[in-house]
Amino acid sequence: MNEITSAELTQKLCENYYNILKNLDISYLDKNHPARSKELSGIFLASIPENYHHAKNKIMIIGRETKGWGSFDQKSKKYSFTDLQDFIQKSVTDHQCFFKKQLLNKNTKGRSFHNFTREVAKKCGSDGISYANLFCFSWERNIPTDCSHFEIIKKYSEKLLKTQIEILNPEIIIFANGVTGKSVEYRREFFPIELCVNQQDYDVSHGIKRHYLWEFDYENHHCFRIHHPSTHGKNLQKVTEARKFLIEKLLPSE
Repeated sequence: MNEITSAELTQKLCENYYNILKNLDISYLDKNHPARSKELSGIFLASIPENYHHAKNKIMIIGRETKGWGSFDQKSKKYSFTDLQDFIQKSVTDHQCFFKKQLLNKNTKGRSFHNFTREVAKKCGSDGISYANLFCFSWERNIPTDCSHFEIIKKYSEKLLKTQIEILNPEIIIFANGVTGKSVEYRREFFPIELCVNQQDYDVSHGIKRHYLWEFDYENHHCFRIHHPSTHGKNLQKVTEARKFLIEKLLPSE
C-alpha cells in the first residue's frame, strides 16, 4: 500500500472541514459580515506539517483557545471571506506557516505555550508535531465559555478537533489546555473520562501527583494531560517539574 502523503492528508482534512463548516452561519467566518461579533476571534483550523508522513514521532499538542486568532482589524485582509473552500485552504495554509515559524523561533521570556511546543519538537523532531486547540474561537482574546455564542462554538470546536485527530492520527496527544477552570468540563465532555483507560500517574514513583501529570490511553492514542504551559503561581515549580518529566519520557527524533 502506498504511503499517504502530507498533501493528501491535507486535502482530506480540508474536505472534512468543508463538510463540518458548510452549515455554519457565514457571520462566524466573514469578518466584514454585518452580524459579526467583533469580540470573536477568527476560526482556528489546524494544519498538517509538510513532512508529517515521514515523521518518526507524531505528537499533537492541544491548547485551550486561540487568543484572538486572525486579526479583525478592518484594514487587514487576513481571513477575508470569499467562498468556503478558498477560505479553508487559506486558513490552513496560514496555520501551517504560523506554526512552522513558531517552531523555528527562539524561546520567549516567561511561560509561553510555544516555548513548550518548541521543547517537544527539539526532543522528538518538528515534522510530526501538530498544534490544535480545544476551542476553535476565542472571545475577547480569552476562553469563550461565557459568551452568547458558546453553544455554537462548543459544537464546532468538538467536531473540528475530532476530525483533526482522526486525519492526523497522532501516536501521542498532549492535552496542555489546563487542569482547572472552565475548560476542564468541556474537555471531559469531548473526551469522557470513562473512555480514558490504562491510567497512570507518577506520585509514588517520582513524587509527581496526578494533578500535574496524568497518563492514559484514549482510543488508539497514548495521552498525557498537563497544566497549560503558561501556568503560574505558587505551584509553578511542580508544574514545571511535571512538564520536564513528560518531555524526558517522549521518544527522541533519532
